[in-house]
Amino acid sequence: MTNVSKPVIPAVVADALDQAKAERMSNESIIDVRNEEYPEGTRVSGAALRLIPFDTLLVALVNGYERELTEEERLYESIAGEYEWFSSCDSDYDDGVCRGIILTLNTLGIKIEGVNA
Repeated sequence: MTNVSKPVIPAVVADALDQAKAERMSNESIIDVRNEEYPEGTRVSGAALRLIPFDTLLVALVNGYERELTEEERLYESIAGEYEWFSSCDSDYDDGVCRGIILTLNTLGIKIEGVNA
């Protein structure tokens, strides 16, 4: 079996493809929507589908795709990674860093899975 690579596509394009799947559109219909300026009868954004090269869209339709993380999601992953690293250590300093991270997130009203959610 060969390795099949899934392209990483922007969230707005992934949302459009997810909407197309929800509407049970065929790959051919998705390509048609991409080529239309104002597609009728669908909530799929043809403009969003044009944000990536045509060949990337084809690969995404055939092999699947991964959603590109937003800047906020990348930041959350980074914080979660730092928290995980410090929480695995057994010193008062590391414990203080973990408490500081949690206090800061709670104060800002931010919830991150695995940290304070």
